[in-house]
Amino acid sequence: MTQAVTTEDALISTAVRSMTTATGDLVVFEPASGQWQPYPWAQVHAIAENVAVRALDRVGAAPGVVGIVGDPTVELVAAIPGAWLAGAAVSILPGPVRGADVQQWAAATLARFASLGATVVFANGSQLAALREVESRLPIEDLATVGRESLASPLPIPPGDVNAPAVLQGTAGSTGTPRTAVLTRGAVLNNIGGLMRRIRLDPTRDICCTWLPIYHDMGLAFLLTGVLSGASMWVAPTSSFAASPFRWLNWLSTSKATYTGAPNFAYNLIGKYASRVRDVDLSSLRCALSGGEPIDCDGFGVFIDRMTAFGFDPLCVAPSYGLAESTCAVTTPLFGQGGLQVDEVEADVPGAGAVVRKHALLGRPIDGMEMRIVPATDEPPALRGREVGELEIRGTSMMRGYLGEPDIDPAAWYRTGDLGYLVDGSLVVCGRAKEVIMIAGRNVFPNEVESVAAQVKGVREGAVVAVGIGAGTARPRLAITAEYRGPDEAGAHADLVARVAAQCGVVPSDVVFVRPGTLPRTSSGKLRRLEVKQQLGG
Repeated sequence: MTQAVTTEDALISTAVRSMTTATGDLVVFEPASGQWQPYPWAQVHAIAENVAVRALDRVGAAPGVVGIVGDPTVELVAAIPGAWLAGAAVSILPGPVRGADVQQWAAATLARFASLGATVVFANGSQLAALREVESRLPIEDLATVGRESLASPLPIPPGDVNAPAVLQGTAGSTGTPRTAVLTRGAVLNNIGGLMRRIRLDPTRDICCTWLPIYHDMGLAFLLTGVLSGASMWVAPTSSFAASPFRWLNWLSTSKATYTGAPNFAYNLIGKYASRVRDVDLSSLRCALSGGEPIDCDGFGVFIDRMTAFGFDPLCVAPSYGLAESTCAVTTPLFGQGGLQVDEVEADVPGAGAVVRKHALLGRPIDGMEMRIVPATDEPPALRGREVGELEIRGTSMMRGYLGEPDIDPAAWYRTGDLGYLVDGSLVVCGRAKEVIMIAGRNVFPNEVESVAAQVKGVREGAVVAVGIGAGTARPRLAITAEYRGPDEAGAHADLVARVAAQCGVVPSDVVFVRPGTLPRTSSGKLRRLEVKQQLGG
């Protein structure tokens, strides 16, 4: 592949210019005190230079790949542009999940960094201590110490190469083996720029607020809108949200945020328990992205309806579509055309006749991206009046390829594995091609089954997995595993079977209830469907 070389790196120069001229701040939530601490973006840039110098000093040459892990402090945020200033790509890995063996996590994390080609790792807090207890050839730097250092003069911006790696982004691995997408400097700049133009981000007046994990593509992209624009960015640890999800609303109110984002489950959770919400003002919000997982139209609608009492504008919601292989965003609604737009379409269900399915419209491609629907390898579930096929994408935000594999052709279409269709140019995603359940002569989307099962009292919303097992045998079966808490498990079991049979036209043969928090998930919180299927003998 021909590389386009310029005199100055556009991604890094954009970040430096934005941080050094910004009027906004990076504002970091400190869990110990429960307070928000502001840092001018110029200070973040100074810390980024410290990180770059330490990385270069430690390695003695261009680092190649800088590893980052830890809580989202000002130093950790600064380490991302700091790695770029050192001419390196950045790889951000998650910390240990609750209940995990910390020593095993540390050893596995350092092994993972080494396999990615990292030559130095920056960490903080308890994760720093755990990593330093593992015998490793990788130098492990304390971000807090580096952040307090100072430089005599600013670093020059490295030469530009739009095809050089900027981010090594892990894929979710919810349906298979995780791989690492190599995101170039050009792709990152194009994607974040395209998203900012689509939502018309104004760094002089917009305020962003996020608790999304920075190691995830959606969380990193959200954070980079601040780095590359200089807009005020309020950042809280994901763990602080998980400990008390309703804090998110308080943070939005306190910051007067105009821009936020979250996966579907967060909106549904707050909508479901909206009676707990008190004394928040959401009237400043003008864009609330929803992405990272399928949209539950009914649940999202409840959130919208109940939050209007607190000044929330229903038109600010922006159901969107993206994936790690395209840096993040692929589609999002046009500015001024937001709101939850739903396509109601009929599906033929044996024994129930025509059943209405609801699918959210996910908007149009951002600048530089294209999409098309092509025939799927296997016949997808039929929806009346809709041509369901597999989504393919290409464009200026696409990865260079997977680490350790050949580069992809920039002009080639990338098969996403997602099934969907178009409505007046807007994307609708129905499900994953690999997850379609083929049973009783029908193809069924698992998310439809899961949505129905989640209606059962005691079943934890967002913690249901429906899979087909016994494929290729004389008796393929529908199996459902759900996290459940309640006094009447037998009654819940019968209710679940009856609801799924009536609304989806398939009788589950296996229903397994497990304790809350038991279902396996990826580091970004997505359910590991393949692992559940294997546990059920599929």
